[in-house]
Amino acid sequence: STSKMSRLNFCGPMCSNCCFVLSIWGIFMLLALGGLFQAHSRALVSDVKTRTFKGMDEAGTNCFIAAGCYGITLIVSYWQMQLNKRKTSTSSLSVQADVAYANYD
Repeated sequence: STSKMSRLNFCGPMCSNCCFVLSIWGIFMLLALGGLFQAHSRALVSDVKTRTFKGMDEAGTNCFIAAGCYGITLIVSYWQMQLNKRKTSTSSLSVQADVAYANYD
């Protein structure tokens, strides 16, 4: 079972932590931008190709979709963090067992 779980671990501890933090930031940023686009913020009109309310609504929808993609990344990163934590705890137990047996010689 442990070897099967270790095969599912494709992201190291630093990478999964980084992706987790960036996903949280991305979700908040894109939700805020999506809300501002949907509210037809005048500050963002120049960022829309067509410069119409319909274009702003589409941009807001795209921001919400991208926030959902970051949500998926957040879930996968958290899953990888948990797998890395399990892998570290089982390897440290193995090292502790080896040290304990070495003391009996």
